[in-house]
Amino acid sequence: MKTINKEKAEFLRDELLEYEKITEMTDKERVALHEWVTEGNSVHENGSMGCHEGGGPCDFLDVYRYEEEIRRDLYGLTPREQENYLARLNGTDTIDNLKEDLRELEIKADIYCKVLRRHGLIPEAEEFIQEEKERALERARELSELLAGHQMEELPFD
Repeated sequence: MKTINKEKAEFLRDELLEYEKITEMTDKERVALHEWVTEGNSVHENGSMGCHEGGGPCDFLDVYRYEEEIRRDLYGLTPREQENYLARLNGTDTIDNLKEDLRELEIKADIYCKVLRRHGLIPEAEEFIQEEKERALERARELSELLAGHQMEELPFD
């Protein structure tokens, strides 16, 4: 536990009281928040360094609630399911998640195809697909030419 001076402790306590006036929370959340502030932290800080899109830190309770949600979601999952869940949160792939994503894409593609067929749009869709393939090939050729024109004598890595 870090040592805080009386002035800071008073400021943090006042901040906590104001925060409690405008923020609904459970008893468990209140206890956790009080412990956090007693340790010398602001209600507007968090131990996970979580930030809003603008770059400012998330409030302690925002992160606490998110972490509690993760714990609830993980409860009862097998270790493998937990690994897949956490990988998704971290933006990384697992074979299981990739297979699940592929199955979902196959279902969507099948439905799109049925809708296109129902409305007589398969020929138009195939034409768009061909055009996109040609554009992709052209972009790949342009990139190859660009890279070939800028060959370095020595690459910065092995």
